[in-house]
Amino acid sequence: MRVSCLNLASLLFQWAVLLALFVSGAALNSLGLNYSGSDNVGGLKMHPYVMLTLVAALAMLPARSNGPSRLSDRRFRVPAIWSLVATTVLVGKAAIAGAQTLGFLVDTVLASFWVASLVPFMSDRVARRLWRLGFAFVIVESVLAVFEVVAKVQFIPIDTWYGSYFRATALHGHPLNNALVLTTVALAVQISATRRVSVLIFFLTTAAISAFGARGALLVCLLLNGFMLLRFGLKSVQRMALVWTGAPLSIALVAWMLASGAFGDRISSVGAYDSSSGVRFQSLAIVQYLDWRQVLLGADPSVVAELMNRVNVGIIENFFVEYVLMFGLPCTLLLIFCSCMCFREVARQWNPTARRALRVIVAAFFMTAMTNNSLATKTPALYLCVVLGWAAGREIERRTRSKVLDRPPLEYSAGRLERAARTEAVPTNSGSRRHMA
Repeated sequence: MRVSCLNLASLLFQWAVLLALFVSGAALNSLGLNYSGSDNVGGLKMHPYVMLTLVAALAMLPARSNGPSRLSDRRFRVPAIWSLVATTVLVGKAAIAGAQTLGFLVDTVLASFWVASLVPFMSDRVARRLWRLGFAFVIVESVLAVFEVVAKVQFIPIDTWYGSYFRATALHGHPLNNALVLTTVALAVQISATRRVSVLIFFLTTAAISAFGARGALLVCLLLNGFMLLRFGLKSVQRMALVWTGAPLSIALVAWMLASGAFGDRISSVGAYDSSSGVRFQSLAIVQYLDWRQVLLGADPSVVAELMNRVNVGIIENFFVEYVLMFGLPCTLLLIFCSCMCFREVARQWNPTARRALRVIVAAFFMTAMTNNSLATKTPALYLCVVLGWAAGREIERRTRSKVLDRPPLEYSAGRLERAARTEAVPTNSGSRRHMA
């Protein structure tokens, strides 16, 4: 029973990740399934990757033939408990305070808790397979985004106006959602890849983010790559010389990519700050107009609309502010805390290097998410952060084990052998006294 249940869960889990990467909600909407459309109209309201993940988690519950069920295992139990806590609090809060719809939280947040209870039991082969799948996604997503910009055609048309600037929609529809998903997956694969693959991912991701016109994601990507490059150079003089040689060339190439407009003209035209950037700061200004009750319990939709008119914004481009308005500050902090506890449990048995890598991936994810409101919609971004963060950590551990196994056995030097021979030749004190007697 144990083997069959685990194999079933593993198969469902891999299919779920495949669908989360390559079949977006925007694609389901374009097929007429009304995935993220009006709640008053029927349709497919839960993404298939969420359904498969839930079924896979339930398949892990039956008792094992040689012991208790998975609920007795901390790695499965802790994320499941945090999932129940978050669900109970949010549903109770919605029933009491009449909050806005919580439908998007199932796909965006709760699915990440469920998958966090699965990944500790998946094999290294599954982790390696999903790591390669993430790498394939980075290539397909980046090439498709660049192709769309060059050909001026969108793979998934969306009803969003960007003025005179063309922005790619690639596999995940909205450009900012694409940027969040791509940045998360690309950094997870890059931080655990070889040097050549890492460089390839960097340039592919930079070109694609330029095609999406996502300046916040681009800033996060450049800052983290600059930090990793500096850390690489500080390890030795030879590496620092390589950094001093390659860094100017990389900076010049990235500057040309952004300034020329060859991969999207939005960033080259508007620069680092414009009215769209100002919306991010205006969204933060909404908080100062909230009273204590609204901070604790959230605000009604009519009040939120009035506040948006007061600060002159059409969209709240900050998921944290939007969560506070919908659920209140305590529930928002609870969701973030539950997510952090799930990440911590995923990496509990890893070596320090893999744990540090996961922290970097999670930090990059939330830094990018703070620049838009993708997490306030249906998106697999947090789900993929858990999956690819886990795959990256397992890949780092695999490479670490390979380096240890490839080391030659320690050999005694000539000096050590001579000292060992002299030690064996010298008699002990007790032996000397018995010989003299």
